[in-house]
Amino acid sequence: MHRRITVLSAFFVVAFSSAFAFDKTSNDPAFAEIDSIVKSLSEITGLAQKHEVPYGRMTKHQLRQFLNKRIKKTLKPEEIRADELSLKMFGLVPQEFDLKKSTVDLLTEQAAAFYDYDEKKLFLLADASVAGETTTLAHELSHALADQHFNLENFMEDTPSNDDENLAHTAVVEGQASWLMIAYELKRGGQNPIPTAEMLKSVADSGESSVADYPVLKKSPLYIQQSLLFPYSQGTLFFDAVYRKMGKDAFAEVFIHPPSNSSQIIHPERYFEHVKPTSPALPKLSGDVKDVTDGSMGEFDHQMLLQQYLGAESATALAPHLLGGQFRIVIPKERDSKPVLLYAAAWDSPHSAADYFEAYRKILQAKWQHCETTVQKANMIAGTGDNGFFVVWLSRNVLSSVEGLKDADEWHRLQGLGGL
Repeated sequence: MHRRITVLSAFFVVAFSSAFAFDKTSNDPAFAEIDSIVKSLSEITGLAQKHEVPYGRMTKHQLRQFLNKRIKKTLKPEEIRADELSLKMFGLVPQEFDLKKSTVDLLTEQAAAFYDYDEKKLFLLADASVAGETTTLAHELSHALADQHFNLENFMEDTPSNDDENLAHTAVVEGQASWLMIAYELKRGGQNPIPTAEMLKSVADSGESSVADYPVLKKSPLYIQQSLLFPYSQGTLFFDAVYRKMGKDAFAEVFIHPPSNSSQIIHPERYFEHVKPTSPALPKLSGDVKDVTDGSMGEFDHQMLLQQYLGAESATALAPHLLGGQFRIVIPKERDSKPVLLYAAAWDSPHSAADYFEAYRKILQAKWQHCETTVQKANMIAGTGDNGFFVVWLSRNVLSSVEGLKDADEWHRLQGLGGL
């Protein structure tokens, strides 16, 4: 569901071409540290630098210009609209939310330095703080080193059908670089370059605490905030778990055998045990429909949905029990352009599924201004909400939902059913 959030973040890194001047003769004191930083990173990882990385600076104005141009060139408007619609139909963002504008605003606000894994270049923003640039460069040069060995462009290639895997791959890239940034600072200070638990926790906590320092991020919906923070906070803890188990081999292992979903990032033991997500069958409509978009719904997505409407405690208790989720948005060809959401989530037991059934009933009531339940059974509810007629039912450990129909008659017709 979040693929345009992560993908636009990736495009942001690759958005800048050779139109910028990369001056190897620059007297910029920050860039004077590059060779020593790369040498230290190579010693920590065992990955040798294959070639020097060109570098330079750019302004925020240039950044915003190129972001918009890159998005316009790479993404079709209907693709962004489809992902925005997905977020709105699940109630993760307000109806007036503009995904493209929000993403550009967020990335422009937070930009400090970037590694372009398309052009293989690194740059700092012109107004970045000199005091913090060495640490920032260590993070971005970690990307450059990984790119030279594992081709980040291919690794970060978007797979529309598996949004959750895309998020996991982003967490690998950013988590490893964040871990190495700490390790570099330790080595630079003459200490053992292995971050402590306290240091790692500070990285995880710093993202949350720094939200207040960024007005655009602070005003963003919870899902948008956490989609951007997750790869750094949870990704760093994930990589540390792999490093503790595998040592230097971890720097290659997470790219050669990457995690397949956000659950493996949140619970590294599932990565080691090769626990794969399931793909529950979506509800079927018998009539002709036009596909708008589809994708996976992983643990991260469900955690955010539960946290937004029921609180962090409920999210922490229930989301880890997810086995896998899928969604699809369609428009029946016999009607107007109003979309219909098809959704299914599989859980690790009938008990967990029943808990989520009750939780999702509350989510429906909270995400809409109007929600009237006309049918309420032990394993089914139906009624009308802001999007139209909805039906949610439970079958063993799978919750299924259809939302956005005209009325019960349309549901009967498209399903070939009698009365509810």
